[in-house]
Amino acid sequence: MTKRSPRASRPVRAAAILAVGLAGGACARGESGTTLRVALWAGGHELEIERQVADHYEALHPGVRVVLESAPNGYEERLLTSIAAGRPPDVYLMDSPDIPTFVERGLALDLAPYQEALGFRPDSVFGQVADAFRRGGSMFALPKDFTPMVLYANRGVLAAAGVEDLLPAASSPGAPPAGWTWTDFRRAAEAVVADTDGDGRPNVFGFDFPRNLYQWVPFVWSAGGDILAPGGHGAEGYLDGTEALEAYRFLTAMAEDGLTPGAQFVQQGDPAREARFASGGQAFLLSGHWTLPVFRDLVETGALDLAIVPIPHHPSRRAATSVLYASGWAVPPNAPHLRRAIDLAGFLASPEAQRIRARSGLAIPSRMDVAAEIASADDTGVEDAFIALVGGARMTWGARVRDFSRIEALAVEIMDRRLVRGEPLASSASDVARRIDAEFEW
Repeated sequence: MTKRSPRASRPVRAAAILAVGLAGGACARGESGTTLRVALWAGGHELEIERQVADHYEALHPGVRVVLESAPNGYEERLLTSIAAGRPPDVYLMDSPDIPTFVERGLALDLAPYQEALGFRPDSVFGQVADAFRRGGSMFALPKDFTPMVLYANRGVLAAAGVEDLLPAASSPGAPPAGWTWTDFRRAAEAVVADTDGDGRPNVFGFDFPRNLYQWVPFVWSAGGDILAPGGHGAEGYLDGTEALEAYRFLTAMAEDGLTPGAQFVQQGDPAREARFASGGQAFLLSGHWTLPVFRDLVETGALDLAIVPIPHHPSRRAATSVLYASGWAVPPNAPHLRRAIDLAGFLASPEAQRIRARSGLAIPSRMDVAAEIASADDTGVEDAFIALVGGARMTWGARVRDFSRIEALAVEIMDRRLVRGEPLASSASDVARRIDAEFEW
C-alpha cells in the first residue's frame, strides 16, 4: 500500500543553515582527508564511467576522495542493512522500484530544501522522472537517468519478408509514431518466420516472448487496462480484468503459434535474444535503452538497420502507453558527511556528470537539455526516436507501491501456466490477483 511519505526528520532551521553553507561556497573547497562512499549497482563499463564522474568531482574538490561501492547482486538488501546498522554510504543510487521502500521508511533525506543551492531545477528534468522521486513538495532523490520500454525493429529482417512498410512512421519531427496496432505487429511477426537453414524448423522469429511483468505491462496499458486499481490498492478486477486478459491472450497466442522462439521459460529470460536479433534471426526485440550499447557499433557501421518503434496498441485505442524505469541519487539522513554528501548528490545529478555518463549509452539523461544534446549529436536518429516515445509513457507501479517485486514474482505465473500447463488465462490471472490481494492486505 502506498502510504504518505514521511519527511526527513531534520529541523527546518537546520536545513536552512545547511543550504546557506552550500550556497556560500563551502562546496567549492576541499576537506582534507574526507572520504565519501557512494553505493550503486554498476558493473563493467558502466562502473568505469561512474569512476570518471567521481574523478571529476575529486578534481574539483582537492582533498576529497570518492569511493564507489558497487553491489550488482542483492543491492537493496545490502543497502538497507548498512543504513539500519549505522554504517550508511554518503550517497546511494535509488532505483525506481526501491523508492517506496526507502522513502516510506525515512531512509532518504528530503533534498528539496537544497535544490537552489545545488543548482537543481525540477523543471529541467523530464516530468515523469522528477515526479517518481517527489512526494508532495519533497524530493527524495535527484534524477540520474531513465528509459522507456520500446520495440527494437530489425528493418533488414522485415524488408526481406516484404513487410517493412508496416512499421509506423512519425507523424511529424519529434512526434511519436501513430497507427501501430496489435494487428500490424502480428502481421509483421508472422511474415518474417522462416526456416532459412532447411532443417524443417524455423530459425527466424518475429518476437521473443515477454515473460516478466516489467516487459508485458505496457501491453495491458495499451489495451486500456491496468494491473492495479487506481492508487495501487488492489489487483482483483485489474490484473485479471478484461483488458489485461486481452493482452495475455495476444501475447500467448504469438508463442503458441510459433512466432517466438521456445527458450523462454527460465528466470533469466532468453539469453540469446540480443544476438539472434542482431544476426537477423528475430524481427522485434522488447527492451529499454540499456540494450542500445550492444547494437551501437553495428548500427554505426551499417551492419544493422535498426528502428526504434513504440509498443503496439490494441486496435480500439489511439496510441500505446509504455512504462518508464528511472534511477536517482539519494542521501541517507544519517550520512557520515551530510553536508558534503548533499553536495556530491547534486554533482552526480548535474549536467556535467550526465554528459560524462551519457558515453555509456545505457540510458537517457534525466535532464532534457542534456538528452537533447546527445540526440543532436546522434546521426543514426535512434536517440531522437527514444525521446519521442517518452511522452507516451508512465512510471512503473514499482515507484509507488512498496514491495512491488512480490507482485512481479507472482504475476509471472499468469502466462506461464497457460503456455506450460495449458491452464485458462482467466483462471490463472484470477488466482494470482487473489493471492496478491491476500498477501498485501490492501
